[in-house]
Amino acid sequence: MSPEEELKIALDRARQGTGALFIAVQDVLGFLSVYSADTEDNFVRRWLQRLETTAISFTTLDTGNSESPPDFSFGDVGKYYYYIGVLNPQLYVIGLFPKRVGAAKVLYGMGGVVEELRQFTDVLSELKEISRRRYVEQKEKEGELKQVRRKKRYLSPHQIEALKDTFINEIGPAGDYIFNAVIIEKRFNRNLLTKEDAYELIDYLTQEIDSLDRAERFVKTALSIVDEEAL
Repeated sequence: MSPEEELKIALDRARQGTGALFIAVQDVLGFLSVYSADTEDNFVRRWLQRLETTAISFTTLDTGNSESPPDFSFGDVGKYYYYIGVLNPQLYVIGLFPKRVGAAKVLYGMGGVVEELRQFTDVLSELKEISRRRYVEQKEKEGELKQVRRKKRYLSPHQIEALKDTFINEIGPAGDYIFNAVIIEKRFNRNLLTKEDAYELIDYLTQEIDSLDRAERFVKTALSIVDEEAL
């Protein structure tokens, strides 16, 4: 039986009510989710970011007696009740439940979940390592994509505005409208305009200039703008 399957059985036994339940770990890489049940990854990531500060404030808590702070946090945010239980200084179990479930049921049910999960520290440790490896792999892939993107040279907002101003100087006030219309009509992405896109854009804009002298002057100035150091 895999760690995920073993943990799911424990969660199914321990959970009461209907809501989102996930386990988070505070790692040197950041605040990660190691397991989630009945919810989508995007939902988990969004709520991890939202509750991170609250959860981290409980990192050193491991008791619930009267002389120490409680080992869980309970409250409401928007349409949900949240419950953050501390399994150890790095691991948290977080539950999000619609308020219709009722506060008493959430408190009782999540208390049982935390106690149940404390019996699965080995499984959770294994899941933590799996999650960490996946996180590192994901970041490495993102880094590769960024390297690919860097190889494509994009024009800065300043360069794009300079192109438009140069076009307006040659064609008059209507140049502003024509420039924007060409961008839209030819489906250029103004925020991700590569040098190759810019050369093509210059060709289209040149066709809108009636005077040959003005067109040649525009092309010369426009190319010098594009050939500046791009992002």
